This record gives sequence, C-alpha cells and structure tokens, in this order.
Amino acid sequence: AVGVMYGPSGCGKSSLVKAGLLPRLSEHVCAIYLEATPHDLESHIRRTLYHHFAELPSQLSLQEQLSRLRRGAVLPEGKKVVLVLDQFEQYLHANREEERLHLAQALRQCDGQRVQCLLMIRDDFWLATTRFMRALEIRLVEGQNAEVVDRFPVRHARKVLAAIGRAHGDLPDDPADVTADQQQFLEDAIQLLAED
Repeated sequence: AVGVMYGPSGCGKSSLVKAGLLPRLSEHVCAIYLEATPHDLESHIRRTLYHHFAELPSQLSLQEQLSRLRRGAVLPEGKKVVLVLDQFEQYLHANREEERLHLAQALRQCDGQRVQCLLMIRDDFWLATTRFMRALEIRLVEGQNAEVVDRFPVRHARKVLAAIGRAHGDLPDDPADVTADQQQFLEDAIQLLAED
C-alpha cells in the first residue's frame, strides 16, 4: 500500500524513479509524481489529484479523495493510481509527529490495489520515516515495501561515466579505442567523485 525508497543524498533516487521506474509502469497505472513540500503538502496533493481527476469534488479532503479513488468511484475498473512523493524528508523535517497525523490518516486509504504511495527519503530521516509508517500501521519490510538506493560502486561508476562520455560523443563507441588520456580522465573523475 505504501512503500519507502531511501538512500543518501545525491545517490540518484529521483533519477531512478523518473527515468527507470515511471516510464516502465503499465498502461493501467496513473503515476502522479510530486516533490514533497515542507508545508501544505496535503493541499498540494489534493490540487494535483483534482487536476488529474476532475470528477473529484474540489472541496473534498485528501482522505476523502483517496477514499473515493480506492472505492472505484472515479477510477475505471482495472485502473490504479500510484502517488510518488519525492524528497519526503522535507515534510518530515518541517512537521512534528502530531502534525503528520492528518497525512497519515489520508494515506491509510492506500490499499495497494487501486491506490498506492511511494515515499522517497534521504537515509538520515529513517527514524522519522519509521515513526510515520508506524502511524500508518504499516510495517517496513526490506525488499517488500522498503528498498535502499545506494551510491554506485566504483566499478559501476566507471561504466556509467564511460557510457555518458560515449553518448555525448566525447569517447569512442568502441571501448578498445579509448586513449590513455581519456582513460586517465575517467579514473581521475571517479576518484574526485568517490566517497567512502
């Protein structure tokens, strides 16, 4: 019903979801991607849902909107809404636990069948996320509804940077044709970008 994708800042969570996940969803899935806001997140989600589903009365609360979607009052049979809230740590940081209860109540309408939500957070907000998920009464289980996105290992970073270089025409298409200077540049770039 509600899942969590977490990892260090700058590891590529947003890029992975925008370029790797959302374009691959089935036709029956309506994906709604939002960057979380520190304040008025519920209103932001409500307005966005109303924009996608004009049949939802605009005066409904977020909980009522999600409830109608879950019950099939707006979505045709076989359709599903996936709400992706990126940078959810902004909301967690700006709101106390008591203030988060309204959003938690609304997200309890997610059933995993017709309405689903993916929260994307920085790993240093894991404790606040755990508390939020507890308010939703959803247990986090790694590999089921929680997944880490880590930084690339050096070996993979080398492949990615080389592919980017080839895509931009700065490296030859055949890796065997890479000059010693180009290879050294890749190694230097990797060392400058590497952490830990």
